[in-house]
Amino acid sequence: MQAGERKGSLRVTITENGKRSDPTGPGTATVKRLFALSGNECAFPKCTSPIIEGETVVGAICHIKAASIGGPRYDPEQTGADRHGYDNLILLCRNHHAVIDDDPEAYKVERLIKMKTDHEQRASLMSDEQVCQGLRLLIDQSVTALNQSGGIAAHTVNIHITGPPLAPKPAPNTSPPSFTAAEPKDGQARFRVLDQPLGVHWNILPVSDGPDREIVFAMGPAMWLRLMPKTAPERNWSATDLLNCATRSGNLSLQPFVWNILHYLRAEDGFGTYSFSPYRDSSTTSVAFAFEAGEVWGVDSSLLIDSQNRLFFLTIARVFIARLQNYGVFLQNLGLEPPFDWIAGLEGVKGWRLQVPPPPNHVSLFPENTCLTEVVTARGIYDLKRSSTITLRPFFDQIFRKCSVQFPDHLNTELLRT
Repeated sequence: MQAGERKGSLRVTITENGKRSDPTGPGTATVKRLFALSGNECAFPKCTSPIIEGETVVGAICHIKAASIGGPRYDPEQTGADRHGYDNLILLCRNHHAVIDDDPEAYKVERLIKMKTDHEQRASLMSDEQVCQGLRLLIDQSVTALNQSGGIAAHTVNIHITGPPLAPKPAPNTSPPSFTAAEPKDGQARFRVLDQPLGVHWNILPVSDGPDREIVFAMGPAMWLRLMPKTAPERNWSATDLLNCATRSGNLSLQPFVWNILHYLRAEDGFGTYSFSPYRDSSTTSVAFAFEAGEVWGVDSSLLIDSQNRLFFLTIARVFIARLQNYGVFLQNLGLEPPFDWIAGLEGVKGWRLQVPPPPNHVSLFPENTCLTEVVTARGIYDLKRSSTITLRPFFDQIFRKCSVQFPDHLNTELLRT
């Protein structure tokens, strides 16, 4: 990686007049062919996300067999030409790029090759003008990829140009710094360590409520949803600012996953709302917290603690869909512009049985397969143009994949009603 290059980005470089015996990236003809046969859509089945959107490349050129040692599906017998050749490359949107990179066992070489072939057979050809636009944009700008760890995509895509060099382009404006997300604690679901308070109860009424009461989060399995801006805001917000934003126009946009009685809490680094129970005077099973830097983090254990080790999919999915919408409104009320990055997950669910309702007028024959991993997680982009249901589909797919079953078609209708 070159000095100053941000980890997880694909940088396009130009090599003039360059045939190489061992190229370090795809040639121009290869990139043109990839774009031409893609129909400007992600190759993942049933995904219609664009690769080029306006004047931005929002997708990724990905290697089927990894470009570097240690990456998923790396083949040491592959030559440099084959490694960066057309047959080893696939175009994906950022959501499914992350899904595939996070689960190399599920996405082996044969499956990715078939995915690419099936996609190209059904996709419409892009025009020469669209293909040239894609090539120009790749050269002009960096392409962001999610959670790169030396995996499916190389850190640098080198496009080798034969013939005269391209006309120089104006120097791009300096990009704003990327957002620095909060670090998970004690696993991936929590933003505090288990013995650390989330904050103190905040009574906003002009009456005494006694001394500050620290609120902690309940132990046990948990589910979480995070939403954050892509670039660092120019300011931080106080707890009062965040409270006013959350309650703007009388609508509460910062809600815990599940609550009957809602209370507020404040902390040195932000503001939150939590589900109050008189049986748990100083703890909660559901909280939504907004950090002073603009990141929202919702964590809930109530839907899992009382479920008798079962994942009731529709209940889980509907609350994730609703809260993603809420948190998107909250960040917009702060003055932050989409798209936003999201991360969703379940933690502590290995061995739990997946519960799915049958289609209408059917008796359930759906296998109650158990989840094979402690943590199920996915991430992606929320641009508010697509519904939160479609945005979170990679996460829902992961839940079914980790339980070794296919996502049933009848659930698409159920979720779109949410």
